[in-house]
Amino acid sequence: MGQNMEWLLTKLDEKLNQQALIITTNVTSNVMQALDEKMKTLLEENNTLKTRITQLEHKIESMEKDKRKNNLVFFGIEEKEKTEYELVHYLKDIIVEMGVHLESHEIAKIYRIGQPSNKNRPIVASFTTTWKKHLIQRSKSNLPQGIYLKEDYPKEVLETRKKLLPLLEEERKKGNLAYLKYNKLVVKNPKDSNREKRKRDKTESPEAPPTNIKKKQINDKRGPSNDSPANNSQGIVKPGILNYVVRGRTSSLSEPKTTKN
Repeated sequence: MGQNMEWLLTKLDEKLNQQALIITTNVTSNVMQALDEKMKTLLEENNTLKTRITQLEHKIESMEKDKRKNNLVFFGIEEKEKTEYELVHYLKDIIVEMGVHLESHEIAKIYRIGQPSNKNRPIVASFTTTWKKHLIQRSKSNLPQGIYLKEDYPKEVLETRKKLLPLLEEERKKGNLAYLKYNKLVVKNPKDSNREKRKRDKTESPEAPPTNIKKKQINDKRGPSNDSPANNSQGIVKPGILNYVVRGRTSSLSEPKTTKN
């Protein structure tokens, strides 16, 4: 009788252990399945958020680029104005001397970058039309000595362009045609470039703009070589705009606004 009871207790204990193992396995399996489903949902949400963030970043980049598309940054202009009105007319007179016709109302907004100091801060000028900006860019060789202009790029783009400069020099040493376009390095084989140039030469060229006549007249008045591009670059230390934008864009004048004649 005692042996039978011992045998029954042993069997009962084995049965209980088997049932406990089955229950543990089932519970573990259910928990893992639930965790897998939850993790899958979280991963899908994470991927959706990443896609959305990328889209928003591209949208912001596009908006930032569009906001600056009519802007130019002028360096080396003496800081003697006291009001925004004076700065508008000061810059307008310089541009007119370049041989580009410009009215005051064509400067949509204007301000200097950085905090006031003993140095002449760069001027950011936004023009009402893109073609007027391009016309000024094409006439930059007529700028007075010591004054030069650049595109207005966001800080991130300026930093990217700075990092690309060593690669740019390397490609040019190889004999390739290389240049920076916004935040990208463009490299072309000289043969391909010459082929494209021949194709363009075959097309009919538009009539040259009349501003070339004005440029020549102004250059004749100034003298033969004082304002040539080569002389403009000699002895001039051209600071990067990053020196100013890292401190934020501020104006010592009134808040930028649309100007009128």
